[in-house]
Amino acid sequence: MLKEMNVKQLRQYFLPASYTVFILGFFFFPSSKFLSNFFYLAVAFPFVILIFMKKVDLRPLFSSRTFLLITIYLVYMFCTLFWADSFGVSDLSKYGRRVLYIFIFLSVTIHLTQLYPTFLEKLLALLCWTAAAVAIARIVSYYGQHPFPGTRLLGSGLFNLAFRASSQYGIVAIACTYLVLHQRAVKIKLLYVGPLLASFSYMLLAQSRSTLLSLVVVMIALQLSMWLLHEKDRRNYRNQLLIVMVLIFAASAVFLRVYPEYFKLAFLRKISYQVRLDMWGHLLVRIKNAPWFGHGLIADPRTEVIGVVWLHPHSVYVATLLYGGIVGLLLLIAVVISGLWQGFGRGRQSINLVAACMVLYGALCIVPNGNMLIHHPKPFWLFFWFPLALVVASELPGHPLHDETRIPKDRDTTSAATGQE
Repeated sequence: MLKEMNVKQLRQYFLPASYTVFILGFFFFPSSKFLSNFFYLAVAFPFVILIFMKKVDLRPLFSSRTFLLITIYLVYMFCTLFWADSFGVSDLSKYGRRVLYIFIFLSVTIHLTQLYPTFLEKLLALLCWTAAAVAIARIVSYYGQHPFPGTRLLGSGLFNLAFRASSQYGIVAIACTYLVLHQRAVKIKLLYVGPLLASFSYMLLAQSRSTLLSLVVVMIALQLSMWLLHEKDRRNYRNQLLIVMVLIFAASAVFLRVYPEYFKLAFLRKISYQVRLDMWGHLLVRIKNAPWFGHGLIADPRTEVIGVVWLHPHSVYVATLLYGGIVGLLLLIAVVISGLWQGFGRGRQSINLVAACMVLYGALCIVPNGNMLIHHPKPFWLFFWFPLALVVASELPGHPLHDETRIPKDRDTTSAATGQE
């Protein structure tokens, strides 16, 4: 059977399946190394083969403003190596590969959503159920050995940090919200409430303030967008989303009733706020020595605060300012703004609106967390690069995510030019 598999079958069956396993693997693969190796062998390598065989054309991607900005940002950050102190060939190879992996991930995501119009919705459905099952299993396993709910839920594997787990489950909660709103049958809508509450419960127990606050902001933004963008069905969307928000509020109220000390322990940890401010203050002193172009990707981001050496700034934006200077930070902000502008601008399709909300969520999550975005497969691929790929897809004429209301009146001419019907 394998000997008879041709290129068409490879693209039709293997690549969608391996990509789906890769995305779901963020929740059940045992380590980052295992996830990375799977991506290289099962996703990147087959896709590169398709490119070399001219079965995939990447040139249309550059008609997207967001993709162009992403390209400029990644290339610029890579170029910062050339003015870093004592960089070597190994550094060029290391970060060159990482930039290439991100390009491949974005391209595969766009390619699959274009080739299979129902692929994205099926992927999100599988993601919600997989994440919910892992969340329930992890909660039961962890609190079988620790007091509930008086201890903070700690992660394992890829989710060894509370922020990593919460950031992923925030994306799942947004995806579940989309699926609740998108389904026509009430029974199916109610079916997705379970994964939504499971994901939100994990976030509560992990006590990551930034992800919880980011999710609240996103849900409010989604509610306002439903008011503004959906003229015919805005009442139904508004009411359904309001019900979802009430369910989340009710779950929070029940949790606070059971665990009244939660708010104080989770949100009033002064030492955490102060440590971040001290770290950023120390780094800003160093940033002043190279304010415009930064110290390069291999700059040492470590700082010592309260007698502890912190490995990175705990803010992607501050870290970008250190590595790439003001130019790098402005480019990153431009990528985020373009993603939000294009996503919300094409928000008459609910999936584009949800993608824009995911971009907003990712952009908020990395304010007080993270180090750099140029890395091999890491959790932020799912909550930052994945939504941006969906936004890029919505900008491409002829793509299923493209908002047809933005296509010119001479639709027949446009379709003929792009080879679409």
